[in-house]
Parts: sequence; structure tokens; C-alpha cells
Amino acid sequence: MHYLGKNMRYLRKQLSKTQSEIASLIKKGQTTIGNWENGISEPNLDELLIISNFFDIPLDILVKVDLAEANSPHRTGAAGPVTYDHSPETSLQVRERDDKLTYVLQEIKSLREEMERLYARLPK
Repeated sequence: MHYLGKNMRYLRKQLSKTQSEIASLIKKGQTTIGNWENGISEPNLDELLIISNFFDIPLDILVKVDLAEANSPHRTGAAGPVTYDHSPETSLQVRERDDKLTYVLQEIKSLREEMERLYARLPK
């Protein structure tokens, strides 16, 4: 089983992007993105690479791993439930890491948007 559509929806929502915004990046319609997310159709290899680069995630992870489940604090592994250290120091470290990750993702997004604006200004 592959998780491409589910992961696309999950990552898109993590970045607060709409299907239309993703569609414009790939030069497709919003319906196409919805079809991909719902498993009705699938992107071609070039489109997969664009998606992978946009979300800054390896292609094999995008397709093979259920990211929503992998990032869930309630998931269980083969050895049983995952336990978490909820001490204040650990919570602060996790929060700082998440803040840094969010910042990095926003910077990547901004850079990509700027690149798209610059590419659009280049002569064909």
C-alpha cells in the first residue's frame, strides 16, 4: 500500500496550503490535486519530484510511509506503545525543535515562492 495521496493532504495542511496553491506550483488544476489526494489518479514522475522537492521530503518516504501516523504521539510500534518523556526540559526541547522546523519550512516556502516569481519574469 502506498500513502501518496494521504501524505500530500497531510503535508499540504501542515503548511496551510490549499489544493489550488499546490496546483499552481505544478501547473495543474485544483481538481487534479484533489484526485491525487483521493487516490483517483496519480502524478507522473516529474510531478512527483516537484511535490517531493516542494515538501522537502524524500520521494520514497512520501510514497511508503504514513506520515500522519508516523508523527502521531499516540502511535504504537511493533514493540508496543511508544512512551514519551514529558518532563519540562524534554517538552521545551521538542517545542524548540518544532519551532525551528516550522521556521525552516516557512523559509523554504518563501524561497520557493521567490524563485517562482523570478522564473516567471525570465523570457521564455
